[in-house]
Amino acid sequence: MPTVEERVTRLEERVDEQERLRASQDQDLSDVGLKLAAQDKLLKAVAKTQSEHTATLSRHTTILEKQTAVLEEHSAVLDRHTAVLEEHTAVLDRHTAMHKSHEVALARLSLDMSGLQDGMQRMIGMLDTLIERGADR
Repeated sequence: MPTVEERVTRLEERVDEQERLRASQDQDLSDVGLKLAAQDKLLKAVAKTQSEHTATLSRHTTILEKQTAVLEEHSAVLDRHTAVLEEHTAVLDRHTAMHKSHEVALARLSLDMSGLQDGMQRMIGMLDTLIERGADR
């Protein structure tokens, strides 16, 4: 059996060991507390940033909705202008066809006029001849 002195020594060793373990636990708890505080600070920063991003996204959404409405208005105006342009194109096509038709008719009339001028020149020549003959008599 161990002596009292050995038992006391063993008890003192165990008490020392327990003190070291408790000190280690205290340090571990302190480290966990610091880490928890850091994580809490980080979570609050993330929440603040997320809130700022949500507000920015909300503003951007509002701007985008307004721009979408403007784009829809412009699209409607463009559709109306396209319809008018199609009408003008149809009128221009009709006028082009009329111009071509008139061009052909004018060419025919020019030929006819040329023929008439030649005929009139011959008639004038004949009249001049008749007038000269009548003057000779």
